[in-house]
Amino acid sequence: MTTNKQELDSWFNELYNSAMEAVGRGWNLIPISIASKKPLVEWKKYQTELITLETVDDWFENGVPTEYGQRVKPFNLALVTGAISGVVVVDCDNEEATLYAMNHNIKSPFSVKTTRGRHYYFAHPRNGQRFGNKVGNNSHDWPKQDGLDFRGEGGYVLMPPSIKYKDGEIVHKYEWEIGVGLGLDDLEDFEWVGSPTEVEAPVEGEFSFGSLNLSGVSIVGSEDGAPIYEQTKMRVAHLGRKLRQGDGTDLLMVRFCGQKVRQGLSDDDLAKAVLEFHEEFFDSSAYTPQETKNWLEQKVRSARYMDRRNYPNDYDDDGNRIIEKEEVREERLGRLRPVLGSDVDRLLDTLGETEYWADPLIPAATITQVVGYNGHGKSFFLNALLTSMAAGKQDFGPYHTGKRPRIFYLDYDNPSRTVLLRFRNFMSMFGDCGENFNMWSPALISPDDGGEMNLATEAGFKLLGEWLDVVKPDVVVIDTVRNAFGGLEEASASEWFKVNHVAKSIRTKYGASVIMVHHRNKPGETGMGREAGSTAQLTDIDTQVMVTQVFRDKQDAKAKAGLLDADLSVHDMSGKDWSPFGYLEGRLEKDSRLRMVTQVSFGKVRQQTEMHKTHYLGWAERLLDGSQYIVSTVSPRQKALYLHERGVSAEDISRQLYIPSYEVKQWLP
Repeated sequence: MTTNKQELDSWFNELYNSAMEAVGRGWNLIPISIASKKPLVEWKKYQTELITLETVDDWFENGVPTEYGQRVKPFNLALVTGAISGVVVVDCDNEEATLYAMNHNIKSPFSVKTTRGRHYYFAHPRNGQRFGNKVGNNSHDWPKQDGLDFRGEGGYVLMPPSIKYKDGEIVHKYEWEIGVGLGLDDLEDFEWVGSPTEVEAPVEGEFSFGSLNLSGVSIVGSEDGAPIYEQTKMRVAHLGRKLRQGDGTDLLMVRFCGQKVRQGLSDDDLAKAVLEFHEEFFDSSAYTPQETKNWLEQKVRSARYMDRRNYPNDYDDDGNRIIEKEEVREERLGRLRPVLGSDVDRLLDTLGETEYWADPLIPAATITQVVGYNGHGKSFFLNALLTSMAAGKQDFGPYHTGKRPRIFYLDYDNPSRTVLLRFRNFMSMFGDCGENFNMWSPALISPDDGGEMNLATEAGFKLLGEWLDVVKPDVVVIDTVRNAFGGLEEASASEWFKVNHVAKSIRTKYGASVIMVHHRNKPGETGMGREAGSTAQLTDIDTQVMVTQVFRDKQDAKAKAGLLDADLSVHDMSGKDWSPFGYLEGRLEKDSRLRMVTQVSFGKVRQQTEMHKTHYLGWAERLLDGSQYIVSTVSPRQKALYLHERGVSAEDISRQLYIPSYEVKQWLP
C-alpha cells in the first residue's frame, strides 16, 4: 500500500524531533538518502566537527544542499559513531549475527530493530582510545561471523525513526527497543561516557575482546557512569580546548549545579564550587565578567528550582532545606503500604467514570496542550469553547459541555482591546459567563496588583498560587507557555521540566484541569511542523489538541501553512465523502456564510496517529445582523448516538440537542 503524503509528513516531523533531541544529547548526525543508505553530504568533516542545531534546522526547513546546488528533502538521518558522538554500535545485519551477539553477550539494553537485524548501542569511553570499524567476514580481530559488524571511528548507522522507503511505501521504520526499567525519555539523563566495564565473550579462534579493547566500553545505561566532573574533563580533553557555547555547556553546568544542590552545599560553598568548575573547564573570553556571573547565577537558580520542585518534602515554606528527624522518618515509614492486587477492584470502584469538562476533548483534572501556528485560531477556538462552557451551554460544536466549570484564563499574549473585544464577542454568542470566567492579563492588571507574573521564577509561581487561592478554578489556562515562562529555552528539556512541574502542581493541589497553549514550529515544504521545543514538554500531557486552519485556495494554504480543503475528506452517516467546506456549508442557516474553517485534531500526543480524532469547525456569520454561530462535521444524529453510548436517555438527548424526542428515538438502536 503506497504511503500517502500525510503519513510521510507525519514521519518527517517525528524525525525532526528525534534530530533535535540527538543533537542536544551531543550526537553527531548526517543526512542519508531515503532511496539508499548513502550520505547526502561530504561527511568526512562530521567525523571531527560537531553538527549544530542551526544546520539541522536548515536541512529540515529548506532541504539538504547537495554538490549540484539542489536541496533534497525528505531524507533519513544517521548517527556518526565513535568518539565524536560518544557511541559505538554492534551492527547485526542478519538473524545469525543477532543470535551470535546474544549468545556471546555482545549486547546492550538500548537496541534498534533494523530491517534484517539489530543495532546494539554502547558508550565510547572518550579517554583517548580509538575503535575502528570491524567487519565480520574479513577482520582478523573480530568474530568470523557474517553480518556481525562493529561501527566505531569513521562509521555511521541509521538512527530511529529513519525508514526504509521503497516504491513509494514505508516498508520499515527503525525503532528503539529499551531494557526493562529504562525509557527513551531517560536518554538525556544517561551518562553516555561510562566507566570501564568488564565484558567477557567466549568465542572461537584468535578473536578476543582484549584485542579490540572493548573492555573500555561500557553498556549504555550502566549506573556506574562517570560523574559530571569526569564527563566534562573527558570532553575538554577530547576537544583539546575549554568548552564554548554550542559544546553542551548549558546542560553540563545545570547538571553540575544540580549535583551540588542535592549534596546540600550552602550558598558560599555552592558558589565557590560552581565558579571553580567553570574556571577549570569553560571558556569565557567572549563574555564580560558580569555576563559570566549572571549566567552562573541563572544556572544555580535553575538547579535550586528543580531540586525544590523534585523534592518538595526536603524544604520548608520559606524554601529552606530541612532534615527529617529520625523518629519522624521511622513513624512515616511505618505508615507506608503498597497497593496490593486485592485492592485493585475496590480502588477502581472509588474512581468512577471519567469526567469531562468538554467531552471527549478535555477530561477533568488533566493536563492538555493546545498547539497551532500563529494566526490559525488556537486561542480563538479555546476562548470560544471555554466561554461556552462557563456560560452553561450543553454543547460546543461536536463537544458535549454539560457542566459549568469555573475558569481562570491567563492571557500573556494579547493587548487589552483584543482581550476585551474577544471576550464580549463570545459572550454575545454563548451568553453571560457571570463569575465562572475569570480573566488575568498583564495588559489588564497593574504590576502593583500582581500583573507581572513570570512562572519561570519562584516569585511568579508563588504569586500564581495566591491568585488560584482567590479564584479556586476548575480549569486553568496558560496562554501562551512561551510568554508565561519568560526566558524559556524551548530546546532545553530541563526548562520544560519547570513548565511540567507548574502544571502538575496546579492539577494536584487544586484538582483543576490545566490547559497550556503553545505554538508550532514553522513548517517546511515537507511536513506540517510540530510543537516547538524539546519533547520533554509532552511527558505529562494527557491530551494534545492541534488547531489548524483550512483554506479553499491552494496558494493561501501554502502561504499560511494551512490545510487545503480539496485534500481533506469528511464522511457523513450515509458513507458519502465531502470536503470540510462542502459539508459545513450544507449545515449553514439561511443567509449565512462561513468566515473560517479549522481542523481540530486531538489525542494522547502528536497528530496523525490511530488514536487521534479529527473534527472540523465552521465559524459562521449571519448576514442580516452579523451574529455568529458554530457548525461542525459531527451531525446531530452522531451526537445523539455518542450520548446514548454514555448512558444519556433519549429525553435528555432531546433537550440537549433541541431535537424532538420522537426523532431522537428513531436514531437510537
